[in-house]
Amino acid sequence: EVTNSPGNKVTKKNMERTFLTVTDLEEVIGNYAQNRLNQTVPEIDIRGEHADILVRKIFHENETGVQFEDDKGENYVSLPVTGFDKGSVVLCVIYKDLHEIFLTGQTDSVPVDKIRFAKTYNILSATIWPRNNTFRKDVTLRFRNLADAPNRSCVFWNTLKNSWSGQGCLLTSRNESYTECSCNHLTHFAVLMQFDKGTSSKVLPETDEKALKILTYVGSSFSLVGITLTIISYAVLTDMRGPLSQIRVSLVASLGAGQMIFLTGSGAVENKSACVTVAAFVQYFLMAAFCWMLIEGVYLYLFVVKVYNISDKMKVSHGFSWGLPALVVSTSLSIAAGTGPGIKSYVSEKFCWMSSTNGMIWIFVVFVVLIELLNTLILVRVIKEMMIMQHAKDKNREQIRLGVRACVVMIPLLGITWLFGLLSPLHKAFAYIFTIFNSTQGFLIFLLHCVRNSEIRSRFKRRIIRVTPTAIEVTSIKRASQVHETSMVILPRKINVQPRNNHESGTEIFEI
Repeated sequence: EVTNSPGNKVTKKNMERTFLTVTDLEEVIGNYAQNRLNQTVPEIDIRGEHADILVRKIFHENETGVQFEDDKGENYVSLPVTGFDKGSVVLCVIYKDLHEIFLTGQTDSVPVDKIRFAKTYNILSATIWPRNNTFRKDVTLRFRNLADAPNRSCVFWNTLKNSWSGQGCLLTSRNESYTECSCNHLTHFAVLMQFDKGTSSKVLPETDEKALKILTYVGSSFSLVGITLTIISYAVLTDMRGPLSQIRVSLVASLGAGQMIFLTGSGAVENKSACVTVAAFVQYFLMAAFCWMLIEGVYLYLFVVKVYNISDKMKVSHGFSWGLPALVVSTSLSIAAGTGPGIKSYVSEKFCWMSSTNGMIWIFVVFVVLIELLNTLILVRVIKEMMIMQHAKDKNREQIRLGVRACVVMIPLLGITWLFGLLSPLHKAFAYIFTIFNSTQGFLIFLLHCVRNSEIRSRFKRRIIRVTPTAIEVTSIKRASQVHETSMVILPRKINVQPRNNHESGTEIFEI
């Protein structure tokens, strides 16, 4: 626990060297415990002048936690070990004078990571072996205040970056005598649908957490590029007055805004006001995206099944898709503000997203599930209608191909893969599926509904030909065999879905 108050400074090089020595010492203790501790002697408790040490080997699967405090009862560590593998080793160390090393001020030193150290803290350490164990609940750390300091904060030593970091650590309570911190780290995309309060029987190892985080950032980068290109494609190559263009652009714009705010705002955990703002905007834009996914589904259903044009209903669609999320977010914030902890209870202690501990996350989860169940029913009905409309020689095989093709093309638009989020607590495979498909949703929409769309491609080629009039218009022959927007021709590899009564449709098509 450190402070932002003015105090002596320490060089980062000295700090790195000190923590490297401490880490090596803890590794030696951990290796000894793994080889020597047994059910007869499951733990070693050492009380010394410079440190108090507890090392314990877990032998019972129903063991829930390890609590350790120093000999004076002033500093305290609590580690939840529910679900740890049998034979796991837990090491807790309370250093009594390690902080003094950081107070050997040097005139040429600078503050480390913008943190100034004062003699107001001890240093507590908690380590587990094997490394693939993951805490289901936060690690609780309580420190005895050695001196008064008004601006306290909780940080941990990041061994990968060799620097202090406050990411995932929160100051949960403080008074004149004690400061209590809560630490955990979880920043991948799958947390958007995490509602189990960390109590599910399947907990992701640290390696999977890191993999999901990497997938989230890589996938979201592709998604944001795809979203940008989709908006440009529809704005330049289609009539933005058409309902389909408005729906697609609004959908990807709201989805992109939600993803960007979620990723860039993940570092605001320490500032609760900023964290609440980030979570509220993420909730709003993602809910708006789901509303547009529902409008997309309704439009597809009316267009294919009911043969009804909704071009004159777009004002209602905009009001519904932008207005309903605002109402839900306002209600969510009001509910949180009315609780004992106040509006800060709206967000999780680990990341800037809706809290699962008090059930706030269920507002989002139920909203998503209802919309995606409706879209699933719509997709099934539309595929059935398309199969009836299909007249191929090999009817059965062609119907199967058509159904599979329709699912692949329409699922990213309708957002049905978000339902995998409900299954992610059951097995890590669902967390991977959820993260991959939903972090790349914008890119998939671009590939399947811009790059793959023959009408958008042909309009793009015509634009290129206008810019380069000397180009050979070899595409004219190919276009002769392509489907026109007001025709109903089945191509060998694509199907342009049109209503049965063409005179009731506009110039827009669903290409599957």
